[in-house]
Formats: sequence, structure tokens, C-alpha cells
Amino acid sequence: MNEQLQQTLQALQGGITDVDPSAAASVVMDWHQTLSGVPGAETLVDQLAELQGALSSGDLDQAAGLLPGLGRETERLASAAPAEDQDGLRQLAAALQG
Repeated sequence: MNEQLQQTLQALQGGITDVDPSAAASVVMDWHQTLSGVPGAETLVDQLAELQGALSSGDLDQAAGLLPGLGRETERLASAAPAEDQDGLRQLAAALQG
């Protein structure tokens, strides 16, 4: 599993509500940069940008409302990821969907 995915899963171990919003914004920005230009990830990149905006503005209710959609999109893309990352992406998808 790649390091970025491992770090994201570790950050979520205590649950979504235990993640500091400024730390979350940093993680979201990293994922946005990683996935920009990846074929098939356009919807996820757009959703990450929307989440980044919500976190930056302090609108945590909006940010929370975006997480299930991010989870569904992550789950959809997991099967196209490298084999060593697929299980971790599915774990991430489940965490985001609650």
C-alpha cells in the first residue's frame, strides 16, 4: 500500500470526527494533487476541491455532507487502482461513507 494511503488511513483510525479540520484540509489538498490528471478520477478530483473549500471556509457541516459521495467515488475507483492499494482504498471508502 502506498505511503499516502497508509497515512490517510492512520489519520482516520479514531473516526472522521476525531480528525482536525486543518489537518484534513492538508490531506485533501495532497489527494487532490495526487489525483489531478488521473484518467477516470475527474469526479473525485472535483469532489475533493469542493471538500477543500468547505474545510477552508470552516463549514464542517458541508464538509461532512460531502464525505459519503467521496466514499462512493473512492470505492468505484478502487478496482482500477494498483492491486496493492485496492484493499486500502476500500477501507478508506468505508470510513468516508460512515
